[in-house]
Amino acid sequence: MRYIYLFIFTFSLFIKVTNANTIGQKSYFGVDLGYAFVDLGADTTAQTLANLSGSTVTYVEEQASGYLRVYYGHQLNKNFDIQAGYFNTAPITATYTIGASSASESLETSGFDASFKFRPSVESGLYAKLGTHYSEITGKATITIGGTTYNIASAKADGTGMMYGFGYDFGKNEEGSGWKVGYDFYDSIGGISGINYGLVYVGYNF
Repeated sequence: MRYIYLFIFTFSLFIKVTNANTIGQKSYFGVDLGYAFVDLGADTTAQTLANLSGSTVTYVEEQASGYLRVYYGHQLNKNFDIQAGYFNTAPITATYTIGASSASESLETSGFDASFKFRPSVESGLYAKLGTHYSEITGKATITIGGTTYNIASAKADGTGMMYGFGYDFGKNEEGSGWKVGYDFYDSIGGISGINYGLVYVGYNF
């Protein structure tokens, strides 16, 4: 519940400051592209399947999926910005093999985030971020028997969590257009404790 309050507060402040007409403030857009790293817990699932079937289960787990984030930011002063973004990941899949049959599970995530960006020094280009996110997980499970694949389950979950990150802005922190690199961490994806994303990205500010 505290994440929901913080999420609402951050967006309310975002709307308030972007409506202000203070000299020196400016707005910008940006795009981040990279990889989302997540542990699906395939080793645990494989062991559970082995216990249930009484057979050896092998598995292949993807370690990362493609990540895209588009965002709008507003500069409060030379040290602080506030940002709001939309992000989406490609499906990430784990596949389990039991004899001649196989089963797989995949997760795809999308959502919104709101954060404060802090620059200790405009000249250095270093920055840190702290905020919240609202995200939705779409999951699907399939099983393949005799070359035919069947959808056996699908589910969705949504909720809020915290996010934080750090990076380096080669454009000197929105002083102009430029490239940046960074790392963000989103916890409790889909509101589920234990499902966390580590996001490595390259971005560009317009």
